[in-house]
Amino acid sequence: MLDFGAVSLEWGTLLFQIIAFLIMIGLPVGLIIYFVVRSGLKKKVKELERRLERLEELVRKQ
Repeated sequence: MLDFGAVSLEWGTLLFQIIAFLIMIGLPVGLIIYFVVRSGLKKKVKELERRLERLEELVRKQ
């Protein structure tokens, strides 16, 4: 137990609060990172599809 005079914290309560706080902060941050990475991958896939179409057109012309 941590004793700060008028306020004391028990380890079980403190650990629960830390875990809850990390989940509350980590979940939104994780979701933001997930969507940013996912949108970047979509852009790359679209660019690769465009390049593939151009290559197919070049092959057809020859």
